[in-house]
Amino acid sequence: MSNAMTVGNVIPRADIVRHAVRLGAEVKNIRLSDDLSDEVIAAINRLLLEHKVIFFRDQGHLDDAQQRRFAVRLGSLIPHPAMVDEKDGSTIREAPSDRACRHVDKISIDDDFRAGGPKISVLRGAAIPPFGGDIVWSNTAAAYLDLPDPLRMFADNLWAVHEAAFDCTVRAGATQANKKRMNDVAAGTIYETTQPVVRVHPETGERMLSLSHSVKNFVGLQRYPSQKLFELLQSYLTAPENTVCWNWKSGDVVIWDNRATDCYPVNKAGVHYRGMGRLTVDGGLPPVKKLKSRADQAA
Repeated sequence: MSNAMTVGNVIPRADIVRHAVRLGAEVKNIRLSDDLSDEVIAAINRLLLEHKVIFFRDQGHLDDAQQRRFAVRLGSLIPHPAMVDEKDGSTIREAPSDRACRHVDKISIDDDFRAGGPKISVLRGAAIPPFGGDIVWSNTAAAYLDLPDPLRMFADNLWAVHEAAFDCTVRAGATQANKKRMNDVAAGTIYETTQPVVRVHPETGERMLSLSHSVKNFVGLQRYPSQKLFELLQSYLTAPENTVCWNWKSGDVVIWDNRATDCYPVNKAGVHYRGMGRLTVDGGLPPVKKLKSRADQAA
């Protein structure tokens, strides 16, 4: 029995609509909340494993607290190293550029430099700008299978050095505790880790091509050949048949499996405020490694 049929049995009115050939499905006629039954939460997880990213319209009843309570049903929440919420650090609130932490390096929106990445992300669109801010998700398992045999065998033994620097501007009126958290976690810090390019999904057993724009170079290769190899491998992740893009509306919620997808913004929201709260579910992974601060570099 397919996952979609299982969800349909658990949630009788639910309707599953595929949105791309290899990933992405919209789940209709369901109201997300923390009081969903364990069977429904399990069905959502199974659907996520099948489709990698799932979309929900008309969830305007959720506020930050309600979104957090729902996300906790999927697992323990973790803070993101780039941006933190004033209350508990678990929610990312995207904001205008004059008060937002920003990545100096161009990286995937879910890079957090853990071995394998977080488990699940839950993104809620509370206020959508009139244009810009689109996000694309890639099926990393399908991309891996598309690799020609010689390139796939090479990728199986390839490791990448990931590095990113973060700068942060804390808005006026931020609490001292939040300012300290920003400085400790993100501001002026360089993060680095070495990770395999191909990983095995812990639940599905799929082999996945794991890249992001934080790749500095591949182990054993210099910058220029690393760049060319990165562009070649990335072309399989960004192939149209391996991607899906969602047409955002206010009140939408998107949940995706970070272990099986790569996601990145395809354009910027400009000066318009994009009120989107993002929560990340822990996958039981090693902590982020802080390589050095800018002060260390200057010394």
